[in-house]
Amino acid sequence: MSKMNGTYDIYIQGYDYGCGVNKVLVTLEKTINHMNKDYLKVTETKQVQDLTNPQFPVEIVKSERHIVDAYLCNDIGEHISESSQYVMIELLCSPIEGNPLLFNMLTQYNTYSKPYLLDIDYNGEWSIEKQYQNKYTCANAFTLESGIYEGVNYQYLYYQPDYDSKSLVVWLHGMGEGGTVDTDPYISVLANKVTALIGEEFQRMFNGVHVLVPQCPTYWMDEDGKASNFHNILIDASRYSYYTQSLHALIEDYKNKYHIEHVMIYGCSNGGYMTLLMGMDYPEEYQAIVPICEAMPDECISEDDLFHIKDLPMYFVYSKDDNVVDPTSHEIPTIKRLKNIGATDLHVSVSENVVDTTGQYFDEKHQPLQYMGHWSWIYFDNNACLGEDNMKVWEFMASRMLTRIASRKWN
Repeated sequence: MSKMNGTYDIYIQGYDYGCGVNKVLVTLEKTINHMNKDYLKVTETKQVQDLTNPQFPVEIVKSERHIVDAYLCNDIGEHISESSQYVMIELLCSPIEGNPLLFNMLTQYNTYSKPYLLDIDYNGEWSIEKQYQNKYTCANAFTLESGIYEGVNYQYLYYQPDYDSKSLVVWLHGMGEGGTVDTDPYISVLANKVTALIGEEFQRMFNGVHVLVPQCPTYWMDEDGKASNFHNILIDASRYSYYTQSLHALIEDYKNKYHIEHVMIYGCSNGGYMTLLMGMDYPEEYQAIVPICEAMPDECISEDDLFHIKDLPMYFVYSKDDNVVDPTSHEIPTIKRLKNIGATDLHVSVSENVVDTTGQYFDEKHQPLQYMGHWSWIYFDNNACLGEDNMKVWEFMASRMLTRIASRKWN
């Protein structure tokens, strides 16, 4: 008996820990009238990096995916009871299963795994092409554009609410989501669950808000645009970024195009650095800034820099156990200095560590799974940041965006 041929598409969902292939839509050459998930087997082939080897070699590995459910569906994946040539397979995703990205320790960039293949078998009766046909993601609600600003060629994503809005939130990604070689601007949204900003809760709090996600051609902390200050997976940080003026020009272009009146910037790590830098260089142009695990060394910040942002609404987010960007040489002294000069609207959310917020993942002691301390953006994405004054970060952002400050004194 000959096998039934078919193809498949993958669906990628964003999670606290990154993203994962959570659904597979199989298209068969003929209709079938039943589906039993116990007969299915899905084997994933992808790139991984051996972190136990100091050379961090990239290897191709195979692993069996855990199947949550499988059912007959229509061509857009909706469950149906009649015969169909379409089958939806729902797959388990977790911090250790299903990620289609490769984070390369040597380059510090995220790229899609090449190859990324699924071997789909149904009781020996199917012959499904191993390479997927189409890739759909939860970031598809964003539109991709590109443009040259101050001589820099940017790709960027943007989201527009269903109704007219004069407000804009700019997300500045971390080191892993930059680059132009073999990367994808949509990774800038998927790797850190930026889709939370276009979710119902966030949008409702802002009465609708635009979201702009520029992708840096290298990394925001790059001094010359040539990655000359990147050595042995570390960056020699300074007060200067090659991208300051060009990023400002991109934001200004978006503002003019869509008649934006209020802008807020937030970002993590490299993007937290750039968030703080943009605030220092253009303090009068933003309603507020939210630096998350920011990588601007305090020693690089002058007293004049601090006075420029003294009256700018700010909300810092970090974890005490961040071993990538040490808070003792970044946020802690900077926040102390800001308080000493009388910062007027300063908020800080500090956690001891970063743990799973979903209640789904646990360690061997059945305690909530603990992530790297650097991943404090997880708390932002879930509106779980609570400031010293019990103000949540989304509430802070919405209140500062919706209440236009008529008289702000700048120094």
